[in-house]
Amino acid sequence: MTKEKDPKRIFIVDDHQMVIDGINLMLEGRPEFIVAGECTQPTEAIELLKTISVDILITDVGMPGMSGVELSRIVKSRFPEIKILALSMFGESQVIAEMIDAGISGYILKNSGKKELIEALTKIAGGQNYFGQEITLQLMKSFKRNQEELKLTDREIEIIRMIEKDMTTKDIAETLFISERTVETHRKNILHKTNTQTVVGLLKYAYERKII
Repeated sequence: MTKEKDPKRIFIVDDHQMVIDGINLMLEGRPEFIVAGECTQPTEAIELLKTISVDILITDVGMPGMSGVELSRIVKSRFPEIKILALSMFGESQVIAEMIDAGISGYILKNSGKKELIEALTKIAGGQNYFGQEITLQLMKSFKRNQEELKLTDREIEIIRMIEKDMTTKDIAETLFISERTVETHRKNILHKTNTQTVVGLLKYAYERKII
């Protein structure tokens, strides 16, 4: 058998054995895939990956002790050739973004059926990425929301930078020659646009997007 036709070796990590058993069942009778290993502890998975050959890691996103994000980062750092498919009960855009940043090749929900699992693994094995329909929708919504958030005016950005310098509403008003009420209105609009509730949250948002 040529190397190209060798089955792709799968490793499964999930803190629920029932999920692992379910994936094993769905992959039964699929000659293109073979489950080379499994475990319920992310730290154990890292050790096992040192001893066995694996092409694709299927990992849960939310696990106690070590999240799927942390595990993915470690795996891509130590075993860059291993591709990763993430599984989750929920498709939260922030978590999806963190997993993508960690280097995953695909993300599907746990309510996905056998057909989608096989499709995801097949595409990932072929060097492509795969994100389920609900995951793609969440990413699109997040992108649209971020675009709306970034529509800060020059004056609003100026005020954010003044807030970062610990200037009070009165200080800002005097510096910009506007009323304190106008400054307060700007602050409310800024918090709304950035989807933050506190100065700390606003500054974190601004730092991450290099506004300040």
